[in-house]
Amino acid sequence: MKKSLIAAAAVTALAVSAIVGSPVTAAEKTIKIQLISKGETHQFWQAVKKGAQDQAKLMNAEINFQGPASETMIDKQLEMLDAAIALKPDAIGYAALGTTQAVSRLKAAHTAKIPVYMFDTAASCPAPLGKDSDCALGVAYTNSTAAGALAADMMAKLIRNKGKVLVVGHSQTNQTGIDRAKGFIDRINSKYKNITLLKTQYSEGGDALKAQEIVSAALLVNKDLKGVYATNEGISIGAGQAFKASKVRVGKVKLIGFDSGKQQMANIKSGLQSGAITQSPMGIGAKTVEALVNYVRNGTVPAPLIDTGFFYYDRKNIKEPQIAGNLYE
Repeated sequence: MKKSLIAAAAVTALAVSAIVGSPVTAAEKTIKIQLISKGETHQFWQAVKKGAQDQAKLMNAEINFQGPASETMIDKQLEMLDAAIALKPDAIGYAALGTTQAVSRLKAAHTAKIPVYMFDTAASCPAPLGKDSDCALGVAYTNSTAAGALAADMMAKLIRNKGKVLVVGHSQTNQTGIDRAKGFIDRINSKYKNITLLKTQYSEGGDALKAQEIVSAALLVNKDLKGVYATNEGISIGAGQAFKASKVRVGKVKLIGFDSGKQQMANIKSGLQSGAITQSPMGIGAKTVEALVNYVRNGTVPAPLIDTGFFYYDRKNIKEPQIAGNLYE
């Protein structure tokens, strides 16, 4: 069953795990793109950047990739978006930290005839995304609700469908954070009646130290805790630190995280962490650049939703090519 779950979730990701597109002739205009990310500190965003850079080289494009120091700094990100619009680039890629805060800016970009394609997380535009939208053409993203549901299925299997589980989220304001938690919670509540979810807690932005505090307190109060679901890399690392500090026997409490990174991967290999969901970060970057360049250069309208896929991985399959190609350190 595990293999079928992984295969079902990964079909789309396999299509984007390699950089897409073909080299262009030198005579074509260099397309200038501003990419505004949700952050730069996590290795996930560096992988997105790498995918975007590689795709840009293939398509004779030039990108400027930036993001705030923390994924809680919505105002700083909005300043970056304002500055990007003022530069009047050929196109803008945008990963929304908030749900509605950027909508007026995206409409301003549309008025200025600057096409926008979002990535990772979409802003809550008032009308459907697409060529007729005054907000954005679309979004290249991971279906975070489905990814959270897969994490729930794997957690249920690990704890034999019963026991207490804690969800630690990284954001209550951006749609990705909301959906990763909701997908997990809704699947547990609808399918696994003998699993008890403790009150969801949050370490905003994925702060590892705060996550460690949260999980340490939960372990102290709930001696029968069976599992922890961490919705991003920072929280996964913090939860692992809590396990170590509390001297939890390896494997006693199951931990499923999100994304990858050197420490999280090491914890999975050692058995401290049970597994994680990984996206296709390079695919997200590549697909965003491809969509924008083709639109600017050829007038090709991209799909409003480009699902870049996801995988569940653990110590057994971490070295498999389709998994390893979507991990980063």
